[in-house]
Amino acid sequence: MLKGILHLERKKVRYMLQNLFRQRGIWRNKAQRVAPYYTANAPRAKNSRKQIICMYDGRMHHCGISDRLRGAVSAYYIARQMGYDFRIFFVHPFRLEDYLMPNEVDWRITKEELCYNLEDAAPMFCGCNPTFAEHFFEKLWLRKCFAEAKKQVHVYTIAHLLPHSKKYGECFRQLFQPTERLEKALQQYGESLRGGYITVSLRFIGLLDDFTEHSARHIPKVEQEPLMARCVQQISKIHDCHPDKKVLLTSDSTRFLRYAASLLPFVCYVPGDVVHIDFQSTTSDDVNMKLFLDMYLISRADEAYLLQTGKMYKSGFPRCAAQISGIPFHYIRF
Repeated sequence: MLKGILHLERKKVRYMLQNLFRQRGIWRNKAQRVAPYYTANAPRAKNSRKQIICMYDGRMHHCGISDRLRGAVSAYYIARQMGYDFRIFFVHPFRLEDYLMPNEVDWRITKEELCYNLEDAAPMFCGCNPTFAEHFFEKLWLRKCFAEAKKQVHVYTIAHLLPHSKKYGECFRQLFQPTERLEKALQQYGESLRGGYITVSLRFIGLLDDFTEHSARHIPKVEQEPLMARCVQQISKIHDCHPDKKVLLTSDSTRFLRYAASLLPFVCYVPGDVVHIDFQSTTSDDVNMKLFLDMYLISRADEAYLLQTGKMYKSGFPRCAAQISGIPFHYIRF
């Protein structure tokens, strides 16, 4: 236990020093990965008002859906403060507009409206490290790059400026609402969850051998069922505190979802495959719909829980989903 705490503290100190002395150089280097797309001969920008454009075009790793959306919300938060036009170009591995549409802010932009002329546009990158001061450095970097930009700044970011703030939900709702098709599916699931429900999320990240990611973790097969049994036991404990409510499970393991539902009569889940979108060139509509159904169903629950034990991953997905509407969120490590 003490060893683990010391490891985390050393990690925080390392990230802090990196922020102070190396971070901006690292972020500049990452932005250079897309620099070859910008030339002096490209068509000039047509927009008159400075545009802050979040880019999810597949030209670098963008991380998962919650990282992408919180990056977009963070960039919008700063752009709104500075009075700039805000847009999102999200086309990889699917078009965001097929599932989320603008609400109060029209963030859509076409490929033809993007400018790659060096006189008018430039890319920037802003990452995210788990330290208490990270948000301060992210905010400074975003404001600096936005202020220095000419007509368009193309933002590659997973920044999370509002990790525990109600402003995250406010900004998210200003930007996004479900498409009619997604809302219809949400209403259908809402009917089956009538009477109230809570959500429990678990990220196994490959421990059960049914999920692929670059950082996938593995345990011997003999340890897999005991791990699932411990998680089911914890879900039962949570349900004991909410005996009149159903439990909606979300997980990156379809194996676990089926296992838990076979043992617990109060459990349900959205069926379908789960993939990490950053490692796919394309994704099916069913996979994408499940992703957004899970996200919005968490946001419309009475409360949301994240469970973690052993080598399981502390996912940011359920917390960000809960922040959309501001419902209570609970993290339980057991």
